Amino acid sequence: MPPEKRKIKKVLDDLDTVEANLSKRKNVNLFLDFDGTIAPIAPTPDEVKIPPEIITILEKMREYDHVFIAIITGRSVENVKDIVNLKNIHYAGNHGLEISGVKRTEIVSNAAQIVRSISKISDDLNKVLLTVPGAWVENKSLTASVHYREVPPSHIPELNRLVGEITARYIDRGLIKLTRGKKVIEIRPNIKWHKGKAVNWMQKNIAKKRATNIYIGDDETDEDVFKTLNSSVTIKVARDSKVKTEAHYYVNNPTEVRYFLQWLLDKVTSLK
Repeated sequence: MPPEKRKIKKVLDDLDTVEANLSKRKNVNLFLDFDGTIAPIAPTPDEVKIPPEIITILEKMREYDHVFIAIITGRSVENVKDIVNLKNIHYAGNHGLEISGVKRTEIVSNAAQIVRSISKISDDLNKVLLTVPGAWVENKSLTASVHYREVPPSHIPELNRLVGEITARYIDRGLIKLTRGKKVIEIRPNIKWHKGKAVNWMQKNIAKKRATNIYIGDDETDEDVFKTLNSSVTIKVARDSKVKTEAHYYVNNPTEVRYFLQWLLDKVTSLK
């Protein structure tokens, strides 16, 4: 079922409840989306910068043995690692198809064929989208993204038509599926794997046990995690409380994400 549109609390107004959860379990698993969550959205992915205050908070938090930190993103693991540049935390890229540098291609049937198909689709789209100003394609090996943040609204129908024409035969063959995010069309393998399953895998294999699980994200792809962690502290980055989401809480923007993370750092210090 699609996420429900309902009014939810701002997490900064309900910190006592979050603190009560932390006190019960002591361990903390902190899962973070990247673009639009800990890093403000920029016109292009290459222009995105993570605020130094966030880096400082994560640097301090990773020193505690009872805290597990992972960044889960649609970017490739290599790309997000280069930007964040923090060791001793985990990364999940390509919507969970890569985890901490280990490609999870065993979950992708015919992984080599998928990589070839994504490459061909990306090449073909780069050619036809020359007629759409501001559109560009990012090939991430196991997935690809068609970015249209800079595309004039009048050209969006043309972009959708061209993406549909190029990808149709791959969709018909069951190789890929299309999903949408904020000003982006994601081209992904047609498998039952997403950010939520990646978080679940990390919980079972590398994260802390008997922990308070916290996830913060801003996009449609993060809804899979909100559903997976339905009894945890889940936070949507959204404009207001009336948002279509499975999350329990919201914050308005990455600045408020930073406020929450600073508060969390202070609390995990006292849990040691």
